[in-house]
Amino acid sequence: MSLKNALAKSVLKPALAAESLLRGKQFRVPPEDVRSVLVLEYMLPLGCCVHLTPLYEAIRTSRPDATITVATRGLGIALLRHDPSIDFLIETPDPLHDLGAAAQVLARKLRGLNIHPECVVTGVADQRTRIALLGVLAGGGWRAGFTQTPALYRVALAADKELSHLANNLRLASLLGCDGRHREPRVFFSPADLARAREMLRETNPQQHPLLVMVTQTSGGQRTGWHVERFGSVIRHAADVFGMAVVYVGTRADSEAIDGIRQAADGIGASLAGRTSVTELAALLAISDYVVSLDTGTMHVARAVGVPMVVLGPSWQRPVEWMPLGTPHIRILRGEDRAAAPKGYRLDEIEANGVIAALAALVADYPAATEAQDTRAARSLSAQDHLPT
Repeated sequence: MSLKNALAKSVLKPALAAESLLRGKQFRVPPEDVRSVLVLEYMLPLGCCVHLTPLYEAIRTSRPDATITVATRGLGIALLRHDPSIDFLIETPDPLHDLGAAAQVLARKLRGLNIHPECVVTGVADQRTRIALLGVLAGGGWRAGFTQTPALYRVALAADKELSHLANNLRLASLLGCDGRHREPRVFFSPADLARAREMLRETNPQQHPLLVMVTQTSGGQRTGWHVERFGSVIRHAADVFGMAVVYVGTRADSEAIDGIRQAADGIGASLAGRTSVTELAALLAISDYVVSLDTGTMHVARAVGVPMVVLGPSWQRPVEWMPLGTPHIRILRGEDRAAAPKGYRLDEIEANGVIAALAALVADYPAATEAQDTRAARSLSAQDHLPT
């Protein structure tokens, strides 16, 4: 134990003992008897959000009578809006910026919904002391999960670097006595999202050719891309040899870069950048036939809806953390492991011919079919709406 954590434990131990007395039975419910779980999810790279979704399904499947509440913000609200494993979705301010306001809003909304959490958990991405303190101040039950301040938790977990981000999160299910075996992530969308996605594809692919979605831009702090001319070679081959229609997805800020790649591909394809919400994007990916993607948030959404995909992964990041390893319909291309990305690195080891070969293998193993699109869409379609208009 570090000196910092030892000091924190010595200071906090009396306070936590008093908390246990004040909250009584709610604070002492055994893990196997927990029926009200509050999940705090505030670190919001899209991949982090997607990789926490198996936890909700694991708890719901093992404990159908449990109440699962998620407190989050922004993108977390948008992504989880239609998740049927969740009972309540609560939006608060960001506790990393205004802990007091977040705690006040969360406590008020929990009271208004008559929710009394018996356990508050945080996933592997949410290892922040302010997020842990939110659980204390909001008046939840005992705390468990990943944290920088173990003294605040009854059960504090440390991330296992030999496990994926997703597998680490599923350790929380086991901690609660639920089935923590591997589950693929899930992202759900509404009938309206699906209708909107179909409308966009009728517009961009009126002949209903096999559809390839290109994810050519990364997001957040990871700016590793690929060479424009190599993207162009793949796109031209997909259109000219495989007979595919091509669409590009991304944010509005990606539009200019996407247009540059489209021009390098002789103008092939249509850009939908900035035209989809995250759940509309999920619906669009589900009813596409193939995806070629950089390692970015949209790749995780594509994985969650089950579409065949070629992933271009960076060699400087351990693949066990984020890559969908061992998934037959996903082909991962990356170079040999390296400690860091050199200056100007743009996935140099991955050649256009390698991506074309991987895409050809997917075409052979997973032929484009309306039935496959419909199956994927049905699997992720949800009537649940946590934010009814």
